[in-house]
Amino acid sequence: MKKLNKKKVKWIIREVDKGEKGAWTIGQIQKITDRHVRRVYNKYKDGTEPVFKKCGRKPRPITDNERKLVVDTYKEYLASAVMIEQILDEKGIHINHNRIHKILLEEGFAKTNIRKQKKRKYKCYERKHSLSLVHTDWFEYKGKKVILFEDDASRFILAHGEFWSANKANTIKVFKKKSKIWKV
Repeated sequence: MKKLNKKKVKWIIREVDKGEKGAWTIGQIQKITDRHVRRVYNKYKDGTEPVFKKCGRKPRPITDNERKLVVDTYKEYLASAVMIEQILDEKGIHINHNRIHKILLEEGFAKTNIRKQKKRKYKCYERKHSLSLVHTDWFEYKGKKVILFEDDASRFILAHGEFWSANKANTIKVFKKKSKIWKV
Protein backbone atom coordinates (compact mmCIF):
# COMPACT_ATOMS: atom_id res chain seq x y z
CA MET A 1 0.00 0.00 0.00
CA LYS A 2 1.25 3.49 -0.81
CA LYS A 3 1.46 6.49 1.48
CA LEU A 4 -0.89 9.35 0.71
CA ASN A 5 0.13 12.98 0.92
CA LYS A 6 -2.09 16.09 1.07
CA LYS A 7 -2.12 16.47 -2.69
CA LYS A 8 -3.25 12.86 -3.21
CA VAL A 9 -5.93 13.11 -0.50
CA LYS A 10 -7.37 16.26 -2.10
CA TRP A 11 -7.32 14.53 -5.49
CA ILE A 12 -9.23 11.56 -4.07
CA ILE A 13 -11.86 13.88 -2.52
CA ARG A 14 -12.21 15.78 -5.80
CA GLU A 15 -12.56 12.60 -7.88
CA VAL A 16 -15.15 11.04 -5.55
CA ASP A 17 -17.14 14.30 -5.56
CA LYS A 18 -17.11 14.38 -9.37
CA GLY A 19 -18.60 10.89 -9.45
CA GLU A 20 -16.95 10.01 -12.74
CA LYS A 21 -14.78 7.25 -11.25
CA GLY A 22 -15.68 4.68 -8.67
CA ALA A 23 -13.78 4.00 -5.45
CA TRP A 24 -12.16 0.91 -6.97
CA THR A 25 -10.79 2.85 -9.98
CA ILE A 26 -9.51 5.66 -7.78
CA GLY A 27 -7.89 3.09 -5.51
CA GLN A 28 -6.19 1.42 -8.48
CA ILE A 29 -4.78 4.78 -9.63
CA GLN A 30 -3.46 5.62 -6.16
CA LYS A 31 -2.43 1.99 -5.46
CA ILE A 32 -4.65 1.71 -2.40
CA THR A 33 -7.78 -0.35 -1.66
CA ASP A 34 -11.28 0.87 -2.47
CA ARG A 35 -12.11 0.62 1.25
CA HIS A 36 -9.28 3.02 2.05
CA VAL A 37 -10.58 5.44 -0.62
CA ARG A 38 -13.98 5.48 1.11
CA ARG A 39 -12.32 5.88 4.53
CA VAL A 40 -10.26 8.86 3.30
CA TYR A 41 -13.31 10.42 1.65
CA ASN A 42 -15.47 10.08 4.78
CA LYS A 43 -12.74 11.59 6.95
CA TYR A 44 -11.97 14.64 4.79
CA LYS A 45 -15.18 15.23 2.76
CA ASP A 46 -16.25 18.18 4.93
CA GLY A 47 -13.20 20.18 3.80
CA THR A 48 -10.96 19.66 6.83
CA GLU A 49 -7.30 19.95 6.01
CA PRO A 50 -5.44 16.61 6.16
CA VAL A 51 -2.97 16.45 9.05
CA PHE A 52 -0.27 13.82 8.91
CA LYS A 53 2.14 12.62 11.56
CA LYS A 54 5.84 13.07 10.98
CA CYS A 55 7.27 10.11 9.10
CA GLY A 56 9.79 7.75 10.61
CA ARG A 57 10.77 6.59 14.03
CA LYS A 58 11.11 9.06 16.89
CA PRO A 59 14.78 9.76 17.58
CA ARG A 60 16.21 8.09 20.67
CA PRO A 61 17.55 10.69 23.11
CA ILE A 62 21.32 10.89 23.52
CA THR A 63 22.40 9.53 26.88
CA ASP A 64 24.99 11.20 29.12
CA ASN A 65 27.18 8.10 28.85
CA GLU A 66 27.23 8.32 25.03
CA ARG A 67 27.92 12.04 25.14
CA LYS A 68 30.83 11.62 27.58
CA LEU A 69 32.28 8.73 25.56
CA VAL A 70 32.18 10.68 22.29
CA VAL A 71 33.57 13.88 23.80
CA ASP A 72 36.43 12.02 25.54
CA THR A 73 37.27 10.14 22.33
CA TYR A 74 37.20 13.38 20.33
CA LYS A 75 39.50 15.14 22.80
CA GLU A 76 41.92 12.22 22.73
CA TYR A 77 42.09 11.68 18.95
CA LEU A 78 40.73 14.96 17.42
CA ALA A 79 39.01 12.90 14.73
CA SER A 80 35.86 13.14 12.63
CA ALA A 81 32.59 11.37 13.41
CA VAL A 82 33.38 8.48 11.05
CA MET A 83 36.81 7.95 12.61
CA ILE A 84 35.37 8.16 16.13
CA GLU A 85 32.81 5.52 15.11
CA GLN A 86 35.63 3.20 13.97
CA ILE A 87 37.66 3.85 17.13
CA LEU A 88 34.67 3.07 19.34
CA ASP A 89 33.89 -0.05 17.27
CA GLU A 90 37.41 -1.32 18.00
CA LYS A 91 36.70 -0.81 21.70
CA GLY A 92 33.49 -2.83 21.31
CA ILE A 93 31.06 0.09 21.53
CA HIS A 94 28.97 0.99 18.49
CA ILE A 95 27.48 4.46 18.05
CA ASN A 96 26.28 5.55 14.62
CA HIS A 97 28.46 8.27 13.00
CA ASN A 98 25.39 10.46 12.39
CA ARG A 99 24.64 10.31 16.12
CA ILE A 100 28.28 11.09 16.91
CA HIS A 101 28.19 14.06 14.53
CA LYS A 102 25.03 15.32 16.25
CA ILE A 103 26.82 15.15 19.63
CA LEU A 104 29.87 16.94 18.20
CA LEU A 105 27.62 19.68 16.81
CA GLU A 106 25.88 20.15 20.16
CA GLU A 107 29.22 20.30 22.00
CA GLY A 108 30.68 22.78 19.50
CA PHE A 109 33.43 20.49 18.19
CA ALA A 110 31.94 20.36 14.69
CA LYS A 111 30.18 22.91 12.55
CA THR A 112 27.58 22.61 9.83
CA ASN A 113 28.71 23.16 6.27
CA ILE A 114 26.12 25.26 4.42
CA ARG A 115 27.37 24.02 1.04
CA LYS A 116 26.51 20.43 2.02
CA GLN A 117 22.99 21.30 3.20
CA LYS A 118 21.51 21.94 -0.25
CA LYS A 119 21.06 19.44 -3.06
CA ARG A 120 24.07 19.28 -5.30
CA LYS A 121 23.56 20.08 -8.96
CA TYR A 122 24.82 17.63 -11.53
CA LYS A 123 27.76 19.06 -13.41
CA CYS A 124 28.79 17.36 -16.63
CA TYR A 125 32.18 18.32 -18.02
CA GLU A 126 31.40 17.35 -21.59
CA ARG A 127 32.61 19.68 -24.32
CA LYS A 128 30.61 20.99 -27.25
CA HIS A 129 33.32 20.48 -29.88
CA SER A 130 35.30 17.38 -30.69
CA LEU A 131 38.95 17.27 -29.56
CA SER A 132 38.52 20.19 -27.17
CA LEU A 133 39.12 17.70 -24.35
CA VAL A 134 40.57 14.19 -24.47
CA HIS A 135 40.42 11.67 -21.62
CA THR A 136 42.98 8.96 -21.10
CA ASP A 137 42.99 6.03 -18.74
CA TRP A 138 44.97 2.87 -18.03
CA PHE A 139 43.22 -0.36 -17.10
CA GLU A 140 44.05 -4.04 -16.98
CA TYR A 141 42.49 -6.56 -19.37
CA LYS A 142 43.48 -10.24 -19.57
CA GLY A 143 46.82 -9.62 -17.87
CA LYS A 144 47.84 -6.72 -20.12
CA LYS A 145 47.72 -3.00 -19.40
CA VAL A 146 45.56 -1.09 -21.88
CA ILE A 147 45.49 2.66 -22.48
CA LEU A 148 42.63 4.47 -24.18
CA PHE A 149 42.43 8.05 -25.44
CA GLU A 150 38.78 9.12 -25.69
CA ASP A 151 37.20 12.29 -27.10
CA ASP A 152 35.02 13.91 -24.43
CA ALA A 153 32.39 15.35 -26.75
CA SER A 154 31.74 12.34 -28.99
CA ARG A 155 33.02 9.50 -26.73
CA PHE A 156 35.00 8.27 -29.75
CA ILE A 157 38.08 6.15 -29.00
CA LEU A 158 40.91 8.10 -30.61
CA ALA A 159 43.83 5.85 -29.72
CA HIS A 160 44.64 2.72 -27.77
CA GLY A 161 47.59 0.53 -26.94
CA GLU A 162 48.35 -2.70 -25.10
CA PHE A 163 51.50 -3.06 -23.00
CA TRP A 164 52.89 -5.25 -20.24
CA SER A 165 53.45 -2.22 -17.98
CA ALA A 166 51.61 1.06 -17.51
CA ASN A 167 54.21 3.81 -17.56
CA LYS A 168 54.87 7.28 -18.93
CA ALA A 169 56.99 6.07 -21.86
CA ASN A 170 54.20 3.85 -23.18
CA THR A 171 51.66 6.65 -22.81
CA ILE A 172 53.84 9.04 -24.80
CA LYS A 173 54.44 6.36 -27.43
CA VAL A 174 50.69 5.91 -28.08
CA PHE A 175 50.07 9.65 -27.95
CA LYS A 176 52.83 10.50 -30.44
CA LYS A 177 51.80 7.71 -32.80
CA LYS A 178 48.20 8.95 -32.93
CA SER A 179 48.90 12.70 -32.67
CA LYS A 180 50.14 12.64 -36.28
CA ILE A 181 46.61 11.60 -37.28
CA TRP A 182 44.95 14.14 -34.97
CA LYS A 183 47.25 16.96 -36.18
CA VAL A 184 47.68 18.32 -32.67
